[in-house]
Amino acid sequence: MVQVDDVDPEPSAGSGTLHVDLVEELGCTEMRPKVWYLSPGDAMSFHRQTEQEESYYVLDGPGRLKIGADEEVHDVPTGTAVRIPPETPRQVLNDTEDDHVWLVVGAPPTTDDGRPPFDDAEK
Repeated sequence: MVQVDDVDPEPSAGSGTLHVDLVEELGCTEMRPKVWYLSPGDAMSFHRQTEQEESYYVLDGPGRLKIGADEEVHDVPTGTAVRIPPETPRQVLNDTEDDHVWLVVGAPPTTDDGRPPFDDAEK
């Protein structure tokens, strides 16, 4: 058990977005949970996964989520969960004036599974 507010957020290597990596905090072996904090203007990298499917849950929002090859941006109300399969491009972003907080869980627990949203031939 961990009180998330007691853990100092760290910037992600890819986008610099602040997050709390719960894998080590909780001793996770079959999933990769993280809590992401997006201030106005912040955005995670637009990416897709090789193997991981991901579950996105808005803890404090509403959140904004870009999904798919058409890069459509969706409003995601607080308390809403979204599942995204591995090959689907996605990006959590904050183009609003309010802070957003997300719980994102990826499984299986592969490391460095993210890759560019499109292959050169796709875009």
